[in-house]
Amino acid sequence: MEECNESEQVSDHFICAVCLDILYKPIVLVCGHVTCFWCCHHSMDMRGQSHCPLCRHPYRHFPAICQMLDTFLNKMYPISYDRRKTQTLEDERQGSVGFATDIDSVVTGEELDNLLINPSTEEKKSVDGSSAGNCQQVTVADMLCSACKQLLFRPVALNCGHVYCEACISVPEDKVIKCQVCECNHPSGFPKVSKQLDYFLEEHFSSEYAHRKSSMQQTQNGNSLTSSSAAADAEASKFPYPTEENFLQWWTAHGSKFHPGFGCDRCGMCPIIGERYRCKDCKEKSGYDLCGDCHKTGSKLPGRVAMKHLYENLLYT
Repeated sequence: MEECNESEQVSDHFICAVCLDILYKPIVLVCGHVTCFWCCHHSMDMRGQSHCPLCRHPYRHFPAICQMLDTFLNKMYPISYDRRKTQTLEDERQGSVGFATDIDSVVTGEELDNLLINPSTEEKKSVDGSSAGNCQQVTVADMLCSACKQLLFRPVALNCGHVYCEACISVPEDKVIKCQVCECNHPSGFPKVSKQLDYFLEEHFSSEYAHRKSSMQQTQNGNSLTSSSAAADAEASKFPYPTEENFLQWWTAHGSKFHPGFGCDRCGMCPIIGERYRCKDCKEKSGYDLCGDCHKTGSKLPGRVAMKHLYENLLYT
């Protein structure tokens, strides 16, 4: 256990392996590893293929914040999480980490100063021992699969941030996985199980998890899952990226559609390959615009960063 506050001990499962602090604004990579939003962003290669900072597994899309895990951590460790929130907001305001991660996180200087000067109610209470975050605050209802609505078993997260049981992910005929909640495509192949979250579920909800494991073993068709996973991985591997061996050939074919330094605010493709649309009225310089596919869908879902893109203001680049 890693102690992050006098009154809270954060499980090692929820310590970011990059910053060695409690996960804040967690994102789940396609390999299953979980990091803070900023820890992942700072490790990315905006001019080529990025790799997981833990296992070096390649990925091409920057995942959205996992809201379920974000809410869970805030509920489980309110004091430590509030400390990270205050620290990150201050870093964002000063520009030491970059832009804000979402519109809700943008606060005025006066509001942030009040946060820094006046500790949160939870933190004040913890000093005299009358209140503290603990595991008892978390229930099965906080950790449900987006599809079957039961306790997550072998959890996987899609690029959009929604979490499912591994067996609840369906691969359609076109081999492109689509989220059942927000209907966003998952472009990164079949996601790997998040071991960090899986270990916690098995430890904290031992009886419920054992029941889920038993029922899944009776109903799951392992061959079907394996073949579906392979099909989704094969479809994702078709996405073109240059290598040292084929760079000149690749550049001849794709160079004019390659936008190093610019990612897609909706699907997280980094860098954008293909059509790129930038907002003519955006004052923020975050390096995130829209790719051609996301521009065509006209989705109103929130993006990766606190951009205020208006579709009528987007220009083809």
